[in-house]
Amino acid sequence: MGKTGQWLTPSIVTEWFLKKYPDPTPAQREAWPKISAGHNTLIISPTGTGKTFAAFLGILNELALLHSAGHLKQAIHAIYISPLRALSYDLRKNLQLPLDEIYGSKPPVQVGLRSGDTTPSERQKQFDHPPHILLTTPESLSLLLSQAKWVPVLENVRWIVVDEIHALAENKRGAHLSLSLERLEHLVCSGQQNASLQRIGLSATVAPVAEVARYLVGGERDCSIIDVSAAKKIDLKVYSPLSKNPYPQSGYTGERLIRELARLVCENRTTVIFTNTRSGAEAAAFWLHQALPELASQIECHHASLDRDVRQEVEDRLKRGELRAVVCSTSLELGIDIGSVDLVVMLSTPKGVSRALQRTGRAGHNIHTVSRGLLMATNMNDLVECCATAILARTRQLDPVRLPEAPLDVLAQHLVSMGCIHEWPLDQAYGLVRQAYPYRNLGRQSFDDVLDYLAGGGKSLRQQYTETFGKIELSTECFRTRKGMVQRDLLQNIGVIPTEGMVLVKLKGRTLGSIEEIFIRNLAIGDIFIIGGRPVRLDRIGMMECFVSRADAATPTVPRWNANKMPLTNKVAEEIISFRSELCTQFDQQQEPETIIKWIRDRLECGETNAQIIFRMYAAQARISEIPTHHFLLVEEYLSRAEEESILVKENASPKQKRHRSFAQARHYFFHCLVGRAANEALSRVVALRLSRLRGGNAVATPDDYGFVLTVTPTQEFASAELPMLLAAEGFEADLHHALSKSDLLKYHFRNAAQTGMMVYRNFFGEQKALRKVQWSAEVLFNVLTQYEPDHVLLREARRDAVHTYIDQQGALQFLMGISDKPFRIRQVDRVPPLSFALFATKIKEALLVEDPREMTERLYHLWWSKLEQE
Repeated sequence: MGKTGQWLTPSIVTEWFLKKYPDPTPAQREAWPKISAGHNTLIISPTGTGKTFAAFLGILNELALLHSAGHLKQAIHAIYISPLRALSYDLRKNLQLPLDEIYGSKPPVQVGLRSGDTTPSERQKQFDHPPHILLTTPESLSLLLSQAKWVPVLENVRWIVVDEIHALAENKRGAHLSLSLERLEHLVCSGQQNASLQRIGLSATVAPVAEVARYLVGGERDCSIIDVSAAKKIDLKVYSPLSKNPYPQSGYTGERLIRELARLVCENRTTVIFTNTRSGAEAAAFWLHQALPELASQIECHHASLDRDVRQEVEDRLKRGELRAVVCSTSLELGIDIGSVDLVVMLSTPKGVSRALQRTGRAGHNIHTVSRGLLMATNMNDLVECCATAILARTRQLDPVRLPEAPLDVLAQHLVSMGCIHEWPLDQAYGLVRQAYPYRNLGRQSFDDVLDYLAGGGKSLRQQYTETFGKIELSTECFRTRKGMVQRDLLQNIGVIPTEGMVLVKLKGRTLGSIEEIFIRNLAIGDIFIIGGRPVRLDRIGMMECFVSRADAATPTVPRWNANKMPLTNKVAEEIISFRSELCTQFDQQQEPETIIKWIRDRLECGETNAQIIFRMYAAQARISEIPTHHFLLVEEYLSRAEEESILVKENASPKQKRHRSFAQARHYFFHCLVGRAANEALSRVVALRLSRLRGGNAVATPDDYGFVLTVTPTQEFASAELPMLLAAEGFEADLHHALSKSDLLKYHFRNAAQTGMMVYRNFFGEQKALRKVQWSAEVLFNVLTQYEPDHVLLREARRDAVHTYIDQQGALQFLMGISDKPFRIRQVDRVPPLSFALFATKIKEALLVEDPREMTERLYHLWWSKLEQE
């Protein structure tokens, strides 16, 4: 019967597979019978384990059988959705090659690619002669669903494949896609009797699996789950160049780390190096070029702000084996085909187990090769975090994704899109929307409020501005979208990705990439900055573009990209807290240092040298203060002294830097809340607000993954007895919303919601509006609505988005409820303890303008540590 016969009906496709591959992979063996039987299927399988053919071989087989029987229509039968255009480009190659091998130069099964890069002529060709398999993005699918002429073309779709589903489910693009899938389902069911859409989801790592499956299928539909994530072996280790001296006098970050990283690059044929930010990728690539000048032409930088052609060139060179190393942020995490990679290095912890596994899986790009990954610690706190991440990754204790709950701006955009096709009865539209998993709990009142907003802009705008903001014609029973300009504006502004104000960087007519407008505006002609890991000189600034020349021998200023800092996940935080509590028990038992070091080595699986470093740090913490655990809340009070002023602000500092001298003698409270940056954003804002009510003035809060710093004036000092009031769970949500109402954060999220919700357009008459115009329009509307209609749909969405994506309101509230019956205590310290050092370093970096935060951090560390050594 053959290797595929027990799973797939024999055809020319199965014959090709039998000749090409020795055996199906575990994912393929389990997926094929489910897909052939018509089941919705979620496939969880590591990169390099045959996910593409697990999903597509059955589809190709069905199309081959239709063709051989003479029943293959010239219509779209399958749609593949990916979050990245690059994934679609790769898949087109990976599908076209076998089709050419099976059928020859003109295969009857055609594959088409549609994205924002597709030319108008190619789009028309796809409409006139639809491909059998369409590869596209969530935004392009929504565009097709918004045009009545495409309805007959889409009615024939049988399969939809959603790749890298974990990268979509947890954000608004995923909510946007979920509504598109339900609309496509509605078209298919309306166009074909007894037909339904078969959904196939793909991911390398995702949790919770059952919820992601529900997201994929929506409604009450069934979904088969195939989890073969353990089929590929992962070798993930913690690598620390810290040695016995975590901050050597010669400088740690700039020398030792890059020296060790350069050695790893030389020892391996191809290395992919991940950083957590784009600025980190640019800096590391530049340093590697300096450390390995003989390999500089084979070391490249890759991130989303680089031009698509630049990234494509790097990817192609990587696939051809021409590069020794690529330094990237998150841009190579997903399943882009990058060929054979020997080693993945993560500079500092990736802030989560799932991300660590996803990145490690990029090495050893086939099922039989072990994926080798190194977590490279960059400081002592980072070392424990890396160890905790590795322990959880080895046992595949993944971080759960957080799905957005019914984003109303996304709903508004889809309702306008739906009304472009035909008139919708309100009950029918509401029923369709509720089938999408993120909208399963959407109340009818919220649905009606969105329609009311679309009919005239909302209560405060309707009387005078209905013609400006009205998008639909609404009656008591149905709605439809206004014709003409509204439909044109929708097609130009579909999607949820907001305008960020990026300036194109051009070198001799070639676009290198883009960089924040605010960064460019602060540069002078002749300044040097890095893009693509190489220094360039600013020659001229135009309208949303700048012109540069090469400056290979110059020392640059690394751009501070505005990418959000990734917060630590709860899983890793809980593991660190458990380690701290167990370590306290070891100290309480008054074990010998050698015994505790051995225990640390075994508990964290970190080796003898790393265990010695960790012991030294925690012994110093216990000596200066105490080790925070889950049994109590520790707050440390520290008064900066004048002797640190020479470190924080050098004698040759600029006048702007010297204005921050007062910071050096401020009073700081270090709150040890190990719940991740997002939850600490919420906690710190509320505590600062409550302290302001209690004492007056404005306390300054600086959040970090490990807690937050509260910097106060002399009149704002507080005692342990006041901590329960500052950290009360009661009234927390209301206080957080009050704190946000006075912040720029809410304005930022409103601007995004206004763009997605069709109140403020990103694009107008085919041209992208300048960020300044978008910001101005959004701010005017924000001020009007805040004053006259605080419950406006888009203000509600801005608040929801702020507390879901940037701030973890739920995690903060759970923390406060968990500590409500535990002791609170303030410890006065005469220096910054080791476990507060990261908090203080974050405070310094965000409060001061210094020439190099890394050097300043090292100088501070030496000041405090040398005193401890002398005692």
